[in-house]
Amino acid sequence: MCWYIGYAETRHFTFLLGPKFTVFYNVYSRYETQQMCNQWADIAEEVQASWLIHTKEQMEYVRINKEYNFVKKRALANYLINQQESVRNHFHTRTSNMLGSIEDFENKNLKDLLAQIGNSSFAKVTEAMADPTKKVEIQQAAFQSALQGIRDGVMTYKNDPLMPILVEEVNNRTAAYANMTSEEESNLLSLDDATKKIIAKNDRVAKEEFLHSAPGINHAGVRMHEKYVAYSANVTKH
Repeated sequence: MCWYIGYAETRHFTFLLGPKFTVFYNVYSRYETQQMCNQWADIAEEVQASWLIHTKEQMEYVRINKEYNFVKKRALANYLINQQESVRNHFHTRTSNMLGSIEDFENKNLKDLLAQIGNSSFAKVTEAMADPTKKVEIQQAAFQSALQGIRDGVMTYKNDPLMPILVEEVNNRTAAYANMTSEEESNLLSLDDATKKIIAKNDRVAKEEFLHSAPGINHAGVRMHEKYVAYSANVTKH
């Protein structure tokens, strides 16, 4: 019986004539083949994934490193731009301070010149008052001028004997400056060597303070970094 059944079943694997379950075996074989292919793809993907872990980690590291380099370059570029602007503002401030100092010293020279003219003119009036031959006459004329002011109700110093002396002396001393050229005016109010040295010294001090100041970084992490601390100590100690 067993031999007969076995012999009958050989028709599925041979070319013997007889009925076969062709449709069933075709469907079954395709299903098994599909399952085998799917399992093989899943297993191949799992095996491949185990080898790609290190590669993906390296690719991620490269991406992070590129992003870090970009951030570092942008931070450095921003810092250099800010430092450039700081240098420009510092140079502008120093120039403005120097020009302001020169203007102040020139104004001082002008005030000293005017004070010298006024003091010299007033000395002429004092000299006239000290002259015994003119003193009585000046006092009488001044008294009459005061009486005239009382009569008018307003003290205008009309007929004052000292005012013409003062005005004449001022005109005599300022006449030499009436027709001066621009170059002569510049030389008259120009600064002497001592004043120039003072202005240059103040500018040099401002320059040294700027060069020996620590970089203007507000980030606490950067300011506490050992390299920043060492650089700041090296810059500020000079």
